Amino acid sequence: MWRGVTLLDRRASTPGRRAVDWNPQQSGSGAGCRLVPLPRITDPRGNLTAIEGGDHVPFDVARVYWLYDVPGGESRGGHAHRELQQLIVAAAGSFDVVVDDGTETARFHLNRSYVGLYVPRMTWRELGNFSSGSVCLVLASLPYAEDDYHREHNAFLRHRRAEEAAGTSPGPGAG
Repeated sequence: MWRGVTLLDRRASTPGRRAVDWNPQQSGSGAGCRLVPLPRITDPRGNLTAIEGGDHVPFDVARVYWLYDVPGGESRGGHAHRELQQLIVAAAGSFDVVVDDGTETARFHLNRSYVGLYVPRMTWRELGNFSSGSVCLVLASLPYAEDDYHREHNAFLRHRRAEEAAGTSPGPGAG
């Protein structure tokens, strides 16, 4: 909850929802997420960063996609994954990623193409505050599967708490 507004209050029930507040307070350890430095080879002719699954990210990469041309004021995400893990990189420009593990909420501002944000399974994420010309690159641990998504925040919270009670989730703050 940020400034009295819950995640569910912040989004409409249809795609194309608008973010109301992209300045939530960062708290705790990052809701189980962490910044991952990526190798950067600097050269006067231009820099290079390469990402290898299992080495720079804690999973084998099964899918890669990117978001671009996001209109000003729009947000993306607004869901959690049951099993999928992600590494999110600002390949160009900048944007914010707000994450929620059911206990903690944190905001990460991504603006370097050599730093990724690791988002573990069962972590709610919303992306917003996209700069002009930004490109959000996402490396995913699994191919697309609609049944892997939690698109309703309250349903996500119920599932997360049930996993924690059953001992099948890493627990609050761990992802």
